[in-house]
Order: sequence, then structure tokens, then C-alpha cells
Amino acid sequence: KIYYILNILIYNHLSAISSVCGVAPLNNKIVGGQNAAAGSWPWQVSIHHAYNFHFCGGSLINSGWVLTAAHCFVTVYLGTETLEGTNMNQVFRSVTSVTINPNYNSDTNDNDMALLQLSSTVTFTPYVTPICLAASGSTFFNGTLSWVTGWGNIGSGASLPSPGYLQEVQVPIIGNRQCFCLYGGGITGNMICAGALPGGKDSCQGDSGGPLVIKQGSIWIQAGIVSFGNGCAQANYPGVYTRVSQYQKWINQVITSNQPGFVTYTSNGTNADLNVSCSNLLFVFFLAVAQQTLQQINTSIVSCDSASASTSICTQAFPLEQVST
Repeated sequence: KIYYILNILIYNHLSAISSVCGVAPLNNKIVGGQNAAAGSWPWQVSIHHAYNFHFCGGSLINSGWVLTAAHCFVTVYLGTETLEGTNMNQVFRSVTSVTINPNYNSDTNDNDMALLQLSSTVTFTPYVTPICLAASGSTFFNGTLSWVTGWGNIGSGASLPSPGYLQEVQVPIIGNRQCFCLYGGGITGNMICAGALPGGKDSCQGDSGGPLVIKQGSIWIQAGIVSFGNGCAQANYPGVYTRVSQYQKWINQVITSNQPGFVTYTSNGTNADLNVSCSNLLFVFFLAVAQQTLQQINTSIVSCDSASASTSICTQAFPLEQVST
């Protein structure tokens, strides 16, 4: 009991100096996973719908905000170990505002991110702690080991059995080029993939919105948000996550005070994903080049059509050798 009280005092002090994120002092099934010990993932959130059943995950990013997927929000539970029975360390908050990323596309799942503001702040404990977020410029090379947690299905159409222990599973990062080739397209720079290519380990329905985390030194960093996939744990179809590092600017624009802690994750070695290629990837590359060229041409035409444009400016913006080609 004395240890627990001391931990609360320490955590409350740390929260005041923004030094608590990503620390899990009690960390000593998704598909292919295992039961997580209480307090192992203290930023994990269970999001319940109007009928008070778990349907999505999320992550605590400061004392008053939760990060989740764009299609997940209602009531937030923190410090939860099991979905049924008594949770001594559980607290819950209603949600007072939902901010969905303005570029979210429900058809493609691009920019699948939302921020939930809690009705009141929570007190940090060893069981309720915010996660650090991957900062802009973070690199996640192919094969980097990560962890994903949640209370979702343990297989396609197979619900988590009672009493519903939080599940954890370790999965390697799959580079975006390889992931794009496996899916035949649809993977953007706003996404990050992770999963066992032989199958058997993955996030699943009910895990959406939850965190994909990686440890750097003694700090845990959230690299992704569970977003979508082709079934659950199928071979050669890794889970697809929202890439958190792409959204540091947007998150800080929404949360203007007591901002979340951002940490740059840097992978070691070389990125084998750079050597991956496929026909679909080449097509997208040439399409991107064509789109960039068209954008440059359109910009040049506007420059030359403007009343103030001089002949020299037009020549610089739209060189004659490009016209002749």
C-alpha cells in the first residue's frame, strides 16, 4: 500500500513537468496474443458505445485527451484489465468533444485519427499513464519489433472469451513499400504496417483505435493506431495502422495546452524495404511523377497568364526545352 501511494505521488509530480509519458513500471490476445498483466500498458483505453459494451481501443496522451481512430468514440475507460468483473484500478470519463482529422477518408481509411477530450482530467497512477507519441521524422525500418494491445476478437468472428483480459501481441513492422505490394495498393505515407507475414498474429475487430507501440531505451512510443486490414492474421496481409508521426502538427493545433509528449524514434541499421519493388509500386511511382509534372505545368501556366508576368519570368517558370518536348 505504501508503494502504491508513493507511486501516485511520484506520478503526479512527473505529470506536472511533462516527464511521465511512455513509462510503464509494471511492464516486466488480439490474434495469436496472450493475456497482459495488470498495468503493463497503462495508456490503453477501452471505448464503449451507448450500450456500454467495448467496441474500440484508444490511448491516453495526456491527462485530458485520448487518441483513437476516426470511427471510435463515446465513453472512455482507463486502467481496465478485464472487460467483465471488478477492475480495482479502473476510471471512466465521458467525452465532451470529438475532433476527427479533417482529411479522414472513410473509403480509403487514410488519415484515420480522432482526438477525444475527456469530461475531466485523470490522475496518473501506475495503471493510468499517458503514452509518448512518435514525433515527425521518426523512422520505423522493416522488421522493427512492436507491440499491439486490445480487447478485440482473437480470430475472424471469434470474440475474446470471458472475462475478457487485455491482450498483447508482438509483431514486426512491415515497410510501406512491401505492404503496398502485398495489398496491391492503397497504402499511403500516412499509414504504417505491422504483422507476421506467415499469419497468426495481428490486431482484429474491436482493436480499432488502439495503440501500436515500440520501446526506445526505457520509453514506450506510439507509432500507430489500429485502423484496418484484410481479415485478421491472414498470411501476407499485415495489419494497417495510422502513422502517428505524420500528425504532430495537427495534434498540437488541436491540443493547445498541456500538449502530449512527442519523441523521435530512430531505427538502427539499413531499411531493407527500400529494395522492395513490384509492378503496382512502379505504376504509382510513375503516376506520382506525372501528377507532380502536371502540377508544375499548371503553376507555370498561371504564372505566365498573370497580367504582371514578364517574359523572363515565364521563361524561367516554363522553360522552352520543356515546351519542345
